[in-house]
Amino acid sequence: MVINSACKKEGLTTSSEDSISFSTDTLYFDTVFSTVGSSTRKFSIYNTHNAPIKIKSLKLAGGSNSLFRLNVNGVPGTEFKDLEIRAKDSMWVFSDVTVDPQNTNIPFVVKDSIECSTNGNLQDVKLVAFGQNAVFHKPKAGDNSFYVDCDAIWTSDTPHVVYGIAVIDSACSLTIEKGTKVYFHNNGAIVALSNASLKVEGTKEEPVTFEGDRLEPEFENIAGQWQGIYLFPLSVDNEVDWAIIKNARLGIQADTSNAAVSSNPTLTIRNSIIQNISSIGISGRGAWIEGTNCIFANCGNYCGAFSLGGKYDFKHCTFANYAPQGFDGAALVLNNWFEDNNRNIIPRDLEQANFTNSIIYGTQTNEVVLSNDENGIFNYAFKNCLLRANKSDTNYESEEFTNCVVNQDPNFVSEFGESFMIQETSAAKDIGDLSAVNNDLLNLENDLNMNARTLDGKPDAGAYEYTTLEE
Repeated sequence: MVINSACKKEGLTTSSEDSISFSTDTLYFDTVFSTVGSSTRKFSIYNTHNAPIKIKSLKLAGGSNSLFRLNVNGVPGTEFKDLEIRAKDSMWVFSDVTVDPQNTNIPFVVKDSIECSTNGNLQDVKLVAFGQNAVFHKPKAGDNSFYVDCDAIWTSDTPHVVYGIAVIDSACSLTIEKGTKVYFHNNGAIVALSNASLKVEGTKEEPVTFEGDRLEPEFENIAGQWQGIYLFPLSVDNEVDWAIIKNARLGIQADTSNAAVSSNPTLTIRNSIIQNISSIGISGRGAWIEGTNCIFANCGNYCGAFSLGGKYDFKHCTFANYAPQGFDGAALVLNNWFEDNNRNIIPRDLEQANFTNSIIYGTQTNEVVLSNDENGIFNYAFKNCLLRANKSDTNYESEEFTNCVVNQDPNFVSEFGESFMIQETSAAKDIGDLSAVNNDLLNLENDLNMNARTLDGKPDAGAYEYTTLEE
């Protein structure tokens, strides 16, 4: 793990005026969960002199008791002697860390340093890791899934880290309290079986977050780091309030409503953000989904995909696809059919798909994809929405589109960050239907930032109301 050039060997410099230099003075390890090894960090040691130089000693100050580890020349250890760097050359040093649990629920700092002695000069690079205790949920050895306790409650005291697939068994529930942070390792997921329920109880001040367990800055906006949340066929009464779901392969999927057991939607999702997903943000497959005050943004295939029929109702939601990672799916797709194993098209009735006071926009010329099998019911309606649509593909002048604004810029504050707030010049401003906001049962009087929608009597489309405070 030391990279040296093949320069002709010269006499070593032994002058005390000659020392080494480093590519950094501090090696940081972002949040590291206790008992779980960090990713490896590295730094360079430079010899800027015209002759080779020898590092007499390179060692961990904490020695064998250190929580950090070193690897030099492909050899792990705590101390290395007589490391030679050729003239005008450099070498790599690699380090990682495993943090011991501590008696605290708040993040803590673990420190050490790498000390180098060269020509009588003592120099060091600081090692700093931010540790965090966590509750680990994982399958038994050799398995890839496990059942969570029936009617389990995950609290916000410490983060929860999921390895494998966490399964909510039939007739059981999993409740996730406000402020809880749930991290998923690689193929991690949550699955709710038939008659099972997922309850996410975030608040504006303390949302529930779901994301991958790679917390280094370079992974902050990398999609596809974990599998997603799957509500299997006939799961019931799933509710998601004030959640942030990001960087998954699929955000949340609800499959097949269970009307025989529950008179409630398969999934009710409110005041939530699902973004930076490598496939579909929110998916309904013959399900009943109701959504209000939500952002579904920047997804590889579709931000919203509602297929195999079902019932869907979204009010004051923003479906926006400006995916920065080369994805080019539409913001929304609806269909009323599926293809069986013999490639036969089987109709599945789309009983309703209503979108009110919403924004459906993105980089494609047609962000509203309608795929209808004429042998099935295909009921949909867009009311007081801002849409990007191609008339040849989506006949937005038909009776299914009421008071909609088409192909005019929503002027989001940001299309690639977490902000899909609108600017004063947005075409979504003041186009909403006031009657939807005044429905007390929907609690839509405030937007996703808790700004009032009715101060000027003209609600804006989308999850955010324009206010001068947002500029």
